Amino acid sequence: MDKVETRLSRRNVLLGVGGASVVGALFAAPIGTSIVRGTKSLARSVTSPTPTLSLANGSYDLWAGLVGSVFALGDGSRMQLVGVRAFPEGGTRPANLRARAFVAVFDPLGGARPASDIIYTANHALHGPVPIFLAAASDSRTPARMLAVFN
Repeated sequence: MDKVETRLSRRNVLLGVGGASVVGALFAAPIGTSIVRGTKSLARSVTSPTPTLSLANGSYDLWAGLVGSVFALGDGSRMQLVGVRAFPEGGTRPANLRARAFVAVFDPLGGARPASDIIYTANHALHGPVPIFLAAASDSRTPARMLAVFN
């Protein structure tokens, strides 16, 4: 049988020491678990860089839970979500639409109403950006109020 010749080189020594360090760190009790947890949380953040609940596709219940939240618009103005009103249910809805259509009601904060009938990018602190078409409400009691319809 032929004898396999082995050489002890700097490269092999560094690879061995590096591998042993990694294995030792992973199997050390408190350190190993924190590395594994950190790796799992890193993997979750890498695979899901966007918010888990998108407001663009959000349901009536999700939006209703956000009443009182503040949205920053792309033009620098801020709007507070003051209400969510469901449209009357009637008939069957196509599969590609929300289960329930609704209107989100916004009041501007700190000044005049933004221009209406424009698609804005509204940023929510928790859910991130969502494009919404804001239209002026026609109620004379709240002249600055804006509406967004989600079908």
